[in-house]
Order: sequence, then C-alpha cells, then structure tokens
Amino acid sequence: MQAKELNQLLINSFPELEAKFHEEVDWQDGYETGSFVVFEDVFMPFLEANVEMNNEELIERIYSFIEALCDIDDEYVQNVLYVAILENIADYENSEPFSKYLKEKSKKIYLENYNN
Repeated sequence: MQAKELNQLLINSFPELEAKFHEEVDWQDGYETGSFVVFEDVFMPFLEANVEMNNEELIERIYSFIEALCDIDDEYVQNVLYVAILENIADYENSEPFSKYLKEKSKKIYLENYNN
C-alpha cells in the first residue's frame, strides 16, 4: 500500500478529518503526502482531542481503526502504525489515558514495544 491509499483509507474512515487533512497536505503533495506526516499531524491530534473529551463514540471508531491497521499485511502500513501511532502514544507524558483503549492486537504490539 502506498501513502495515497493509506491516506484515502484514513479520510474514508473519518470524513470529519477531511478539512484538516487538506489544510495539512494541500500545500505538500495532497493525497501523496507521506502517511507518517498525515497520521502524526492529522490523526494523532484527532485521537488526543477525542480521548481528552471522553468522546466514547469516536474513541471506539478510532481504536477500531487502529486495530484494523494491525490486520493489514503491508510493511508501509505497519511502519506507520508503529511509528506514527503507537510510538506517539508511548511518547505522551502520561500515555495511560491513550493506551488503555488499545484493542487486542494493537495492545499486544504496544506492550511488546513501547510499554516502559
């Protein structure tokens, strides 16, 4: 999978991110912008805001999406998952409010690689 397809998957899964996505990437390469940038600059602030607001409906969708990424057998997707999502969660000063919503596969990866 290339950046374009992964970025489209993100926007198709979260249409509410489309305006923020275009704000961040239209001056770059649009949908071709690297997914590491997109997930760090668009998806992670969305995740953080919804966890902080305790928006249960979106939290469930967000973490189900993360879990679904675990099932995509693609090196690029897995690298984005590890670096742009799980590593960023681990980097929060207090990662517990963000890591506690991880589901089975993503939690396993997180605990094996990032749990200090």
